[in-house]
Amino acid sequence: MRNSWSGGETRKFYRNMEYERSSRQIALVLLAFMPLLLPIVALVALVMVFSHHGQSHYLAAAAAAPAIAQTPQSKANLHALLARATRDQGPEFEQSLAWANTGVLTTPTSLRTDRKISFFDVHVRGRLTNTAAPTYRTGPVLLGTPLFSLIQQVTLRGQHFRYGAQNPIQMSGETAAEYMALTYPNYAPTFAVSDNGGALVKSGQLVNTIAHTLDFDFVLPIPLYPPDISGGDVPFYCLHGPDWAGNLYMDIKTADPTALGATLAQVATVTAFGSSTGVGSVEINSERPLISKDFMAKIRPAICFRTTNAQQPTATVSGVSGSGLKLADLTVGKDTTRIFCKFGTQLAATTGGVVTFGSLSDLIATRTFFSMDVRGLRFQGPNGDSVLQDYLGRKYGRTIPAGYRVMEFVSTMGPSPANPKAAFPSSKLTAARKFELDADVTAAANQISEVVQEMLLGRPGLSA
Repeated sequence: MRNSWSGGETRKFYRNMEYERSSRQIALVLLAFMPLLLPIVALVALVMVFSHHGQSHYLAAAAAAPAIAQTPQSKANLHALLARATRDQGPEFEQSLAWANTGVLTTPTSLRTDRKISFFDVHVRGRLTNTAAPTYRTGPVLLGTPLFSLIQQVTLRGQHFRYGAQNPIQMSGETAAEYMALTYPNYAPTFAVSDNGGALVKSGQLVNTIAHTLDFDFVLPIPLYPPDISGGDVPFYCLHGPDWAGNLYMDIKTADPTALGATLAQVATVTAFGSSTGVGSVEINSERPLISKDFMAKIRPAICFRTTNAQQPTATVSGVSGSGLKLADLTVGKDTTRIFCKFGTQLAATTGGVVTFGSLSDLIATRTFFSMDVRGLRFQGPNGDSVLQDYLGRKYGRTIPAGYRVMEFVSTMGPSPANPKAAFPSSKLTAARKFELDADVTAAANQISEVVQEMLLGRPGLSA
């Protein structure tokens, strides 16, 4: 019996046949263009994977491809790159303070903390007027002027996000200038003097001519990292401003003209530069390395401290003679990079509270060493400080004048930069350990001493 289809079924059959023939034709066309379309499809797939899952998911999915592991050299390369990519554009103005005799000048607002800070430069300008004939002291050999003693103390203080309230810098102005002059070969802080309205003379001297005016200008640099380290280390050891966000201040304790050797009857005060009225100025500048935010975020910095102990060593050198006497208890909880010592006699007839070295001497302490638990950790013979000073002269490239000692923990062999990673690990000590500075002392009533301990808090490095 022959099958019979209706008209609708016949049309449906032929329509299906047309669809099947069209599908075959499309398939043949796609097959012909497959070599061209396949790379495009693969590229689109890669873009979609990256945009929705991120690079890490793509790498996991493409495990068949060999992965390039990060080599240990990569962080070293970044460390070296920082030394070259970091640009230092020099001093930038921060704040200006008005001079006042024997006072404490404080920055009214926080110093800028948006970037790293390698130096603060304290710029002092003013005028002295000789109403009589003063006898100005000559000043330390390292500096060639007594002007830096007008700054009795510089204190940098603030609130650190991790360590809380901290005072990274606490030094007298003259000692800070001498420290820079010692550790930076062929350098002395800048000063200039104008005699009676004449031209400013670099390294000019204070003259005692009656009725003469002496306009002066000097700059006190305060490094915020251990001096003499390499350029690649500076970003890791200078002050990291964002860690002190909006809470970093400077206090400057001033002297009066008696610190220079004059009496107040001879030179009464410091007036404005170029004028016999007004007051002198103290300008604070900062030197801030320019590092991109990407690099800066990868640096885990240390904090450099430089703090002074004057009371304890002065009590020893002015009152007790003997061998191996304790000059000062040293701070623990931070790694020690250097201990700077200064010995001399106090300038007489200064205003109460003004303390200045009138002279320096090598005869007060003749064997200076550090010890722990009453056991010397650096062995020196009698009068061994002569050998120590010769050693320091080779390290710093200069003759060491009388009165100075430096216990070095970061110096390296030969004339190469200091290595801050070699700092003495006093951060591992507790207050129960007797970490101290000792010396053989010949005491006298008018002798004074300062011990400055330079330290590092934190272990710098690169974040992953």
